[in-house]
Amino acid sequence: MYNITTKNIIHVMSKDNQPAVMVKSGDRLSVETAKPGIPDEVFTKDYNVDPFPKRILSITGPIFVEDCAPGDVLRIDIHKIDLDSNGKMWMGQWMGLLMDEVDHCFLKKVTVENGVVNFNEKIKFPVKTMVGTIGVAPAKEDIACLYPGIHGGNMDVPAATVGNTVYLPVQVEGGLLSLGDVHAAMGAGEVLGTGIEIGSTVEIVLTVEKNRKLGAPYVETPVSYEFVASDSDILTACKEATKAAIAFIQNEIECSFDEAYALVGQTGNLKIAQVVNPIFTVTMEVLKSVLA
Repeated sequence: MYNITTKNIIHVMSKDNQPAVMVKSGDRLSVETAKPGIPDEVFTKDYNVDPFPKRILSITGPIFVEDCAPGDVLRIDIHKIDLDSNGKMWMGQWMGLLMDEVDHCFLKKVTVENGVVNFNEKIKFPVKTMVGTIGVAPAKEDIACLYPGIHGGNMDVPAATVGNTVYLPVQVEGGLLSLGDVHAAMGAGEVLGTGIEIGSTVEIVLTVEKNRKLGAPYVETPVSYEFVASDSDILTACKEATKAAIAFIQNEIECSFDEAYALVGQTGNLKIAQVVNPIFTVTMEVLKSVLA
């Protein structure tokens, strides 16, 4: 098994990034992801006077997969996520759904033990791990790791977790996959502006699916498919996720657009993944039982 550490950190997804490692389709990897990098003193400043801190996301990679080329699909099976014992969450006037309504910043530290988040002395809840950022290099302009798109990136889709599979459309030779921004928990929408940001080790298996057309990412769970769309306009993202689900259904059961649209309308689940990144992300969930 290949081991990739946080010595291999990037802040921008780019075709020009030098690979941290070269692997073959079917290989298993252990990927160490970064702890929350924002220092505590950031939250002691008066942002009614001081300039807001710059938002930078650090992820691990990239991983070059041999015989992986544009037009292929990279399949990422998430087998295991081991969490550190200490996590952080925060908000401020520069981030979060209600950033225009707060006049101060807030930092909360928690411990994570035995699958439980210790929120405070009275409140505990189960961990709900997820990989917030996972993506391949874009073919054209570089994209900061903070942004989601058809390359994947900072999608913050809760379904990107243990036991599930992420599919990404490959845009450059080798794919150049990177991942990080792991959360011990995060509510759908990530309305605070962060999940419980935490260091981790993620165990994955990468598989190249040759000559398979895919226009945008999706996640497969044991019971469903979640089609991912990101856009600066959330309504546009909703439309794109819905169209991706319709196209998938048409291909799976050979039905008309009208029938597939009706099926999504009556059985699909439109979900908000996150509304706090510079670009919003939604998913449309299609249940496997309906297609069966």
